[in-house]
Amino acid sequence: MGGRDFRRLTGEWGCLRRERRMLDFAEIDKYKENNRIEAKRAQGGFPQSLWETYSAFANTVGGVILLGVQELADKSFYPVRLPSPEWLAEEFWRKAEDKQIVSANILSPDQVRIVEARTGGEGSAEDGGGKERIVVIEVPRADRRKKPVFIGSDPYMGSYRRNGEGDYRCTREEVESMLRDADAGSQDGQIFMDLGTEALDEGTMERYIREYSLWQTKDSLEKPVVKEAFWEELGALAKDGKGQYHVTAAGLLMFGKTEQIIEKFPRFLLKYEEYGREAEEEIYYEPSEPDFAETETTEVMPGGWNGNLFDFFLSVCANILEDTRFASEAAMQEKSRKEAQENLAAGIREALANALSHANYYDRNGVLVRKEKEQILIANPGDMRVDAEAVLRGAAPDARNERISRMFHLIGVGDGTGKGLARIRRIWTQRGWNSPRLLEEFNPDRVVLILPLTKGEEERRKLEEKGRREYTEARNVPRLLDYLTDHVRAGIPELAQALGISEKETAGCIDLLLRDGIIMQEEETEGETYRLRD
Repeated sequence: MGGRDFRRLTGEWGCLRRERRMLDFAEIDKYKENNRIEAKRAQGGFPQSLWETYSAFANTVGGVILLGVQELADKSFYPVRLPSPEWLAEEFWRKAEDKQIVSANILSPDQVRIVEARTGGEGSAEDGGGKERIVVIEVPRADRRKKPVFIGSDPYMGSYRRNGEGDYRCTREEVESMLRDADAGSQDGQIFMDLGTEALDEGTMERYIREYSLWQTKDSLEKPVVKEAFWEELGALAKDGKGQYHVTAAGLLMFGKTEQIIEKFPRFLLKYEEYGREAEEEIYYEPSEPDFAETETTEVMPGGWNGNLFDFFLSVCANILEDTRFASEAAMQEKSRKEAQENLAAGIREALANALSHANYYDRNGVLVRKEKEQILIANPGDMRVDAEAVLRGAAPDARNERISRMFHLIGVGDGTGKGLARIRRIWTQRGWNSPRLLEEFNPDRVVLILPLTKGEEERRKLEEKGRREYTEARNVPRLLDYLTDHVRAGIPELAQALGISEKETAGCIDLLLRDGIIMQEEETEGETYRLRD
C-alpha cells in the first residue's frame, strides 16, 4: 500500500465509519451520490439495478438507497413524483424474501420507510416545489455469517461491493474470503493431517511455556508439566482416531517453522519497520517518505526469530517498549519506570495480539507493524467482522482466529472478553495521548490500528512546524471528511472552526485532498467552498 493508497484509506474512513447516517430530507438537494448514498428515479417501476447496490452495501459497511430521487446535471438530488411509493416498498419486501433474487434479507422493518423529501431552495417550502414522497431503504452491514449477500444463485457472479467509483462485482478472492468468514468455526481450527509435532519450533514453544508459567503460577517458579496433551488442550495439536497428534492452523501459525507455515499459508508475511531513527540494527530503515509501500527492509528481529506469530509478537513488543518515550517524566524521576509502563505495555501487547488474532492469513498484504516518531501503526489483512465504531465502543469484535486469541489470553494478554480495543482507548486516554483510530479498506481488505504518540497543543504545534504530512493525514483529514459528509459543502473558515484547528492547517488538508481527487472546489457567492467528489 503506497502513500497515496494510505491517504485514500484514511480519507474514505471518514465517510464510511458510521453505519447509519440520518439524512435531512427537507433539503435533499444538498446531497450527492457517494459510497454511502445511492439515488434511483424508479418512476418506471421497480429498478432491478437496486439489488447490485443492496449487495454492495451489505458486503461493505452499509448505505442508503433512495427511490424517487433523480440526479440533476449538477449532480445534486431532486425528488420526483412516484406513482405509488407504497407499492415500491411492498415490492422491495416481496423480492427481498425471494432467494432466487437475493441470498438474504438483512433489513428490519424500520429500515424501509416512506418520507416526504423536498429541496431546500428559497421559496420551495411555500410553493410546494420539489416536494415529493420517496422510499428510503437503509441497508446495514451484513452479519459475516450471511456474507456474501449476492444476487441470484451464484455467489461468484452475483456478489458486489462498494468503492469510491460505485458498485463493482467482487473478485473470486473476495468471495472466497467472505465464505470462509461465514463459517461458524474459527479459521485457525483447521487440522493439517500431514503435519505432526515436527512442524513446531521447540524454541518458540519453550518461550511460550515460560510466559505461560509466569502468568499461570504467578510468583511460583514451578513450570506446568508440558506434554502433547498440554498443546492439545491449548489448541495447537489435535489427536486423530489412532492417537496420533497433528498440528492445527493455530499451532502452526503461532509456533510453527517458517517453511511449513509458508507451505500452508503461501501469502503469510510478518513485517516490522521503524522510521525516524538512525539505523542501529538491521531492522531499522529510513525511506524518503513514510508509507506502506513494499520496501527492501531486512526481516530480521534483534536476537533472531523463527518466522511464527509468537516470536514476532515477543520481538515487536520488546522493540517498541524499549523506547524511553513510553515512560513518563514523573515516573523517570521517581525511578519507577516499570510501574509507569505496566498499563501501556499491556495496551501495546493487546493491540498487537488483537491484530494477529483477527488477521486473515489467506489474504494479501500480511501483518505490518510500523513504529514512527508520532504513532504506531498495526495493520492486518482481512476486513472487520463487526462494525469498527461498535468495536471501539466496547463491542466484542468476533476474532477470526479464536484459538490464537485464547493462546494470548492464557499468557495474560487481554482478558478473553474481546473488548481489547475499548481498553486500549482507555489506556491511551489515561496516558494523555490522542485517541487511537481504527481504519478499514476493501479490495484488498485491510484493517489498520493507529496509536498516536502525541498529545496536547504544544506537540501539535511542533509537528505543524516540522511540516509532517503524515500527522495531518492521521489526525485532521478524517474529521474534515466527516464534516463534509454531514454538511455537504463548507469553506476553510467554517471547517477550521468546526475542527478546532487553524485555517492554515485546514488549507493544508484541503490541498492534500484536492491533489488526491477526494474533494472538489466550488465557487460560491460567499467564496470558495469544498465538497466530496462524486
